Amino acid sequence: MFITIGQIINTHGNRGEVKVKPITDDPGLFEEIKKVYAVAEADEKQMEQRAPRRPLTIETVRYHKKMVLITFMEIADMNQAEAIKGYFLQLPESELKPLPEGRYYIYQLEGLKVCEGERCYGTLTEVLQPGSNDVYVVRDGQQEILIPALKTVIKKVDLEAGRMEVVLPPGLLD
Repeated sequence: MFITIGQIINTHGNRGEVKVKPITDDPGLFEEIKKVYAVAEADEKQMEQRAPRRPLTIETVRYHKKMVLITFMEIADMNQAEAIKGYFLQLPESELKPLPEGRYYIYQLEGLKVCEGERCYGTLTEVLQPGSNDVYVVRDGQQEILIPALKTVIKKVDLEAGRMEVVLPPGLLD
């Protein structure tokens, strides 16, 4: 399984540097890895392959505003960089660094059933990151609930059982 960590959104300069929008909480990750895999399209969960992956060796990493500027050994000029514009950058799941206990990658949370005791609200389909805390989007058919990712609300995450136990704050469903 491959996990998307960024998307090439543009070229930068004429020497093959690309501008990458990080799809990770830790943009410093790009400094820690040596190789990524570029793929033209990724599915909604950004894991499955729809086109061949191209291995790219990271040469330099620097930051500009909220973007990561990267040069790859295999990309020598702006024309080559233009050819991979829009591509997603991925890593094999086995190369992701382990998180501290109680922390999870977004792809691990998406798809979990969200329940409060015997009552299940639906499936966690998306994680929003608006600012101070994440917000979990839980859908059950047409119904959508936005649940704040707070320790007072999220009581237990059981990846093996595919379930998240919550205690919703009063008034959240009103």
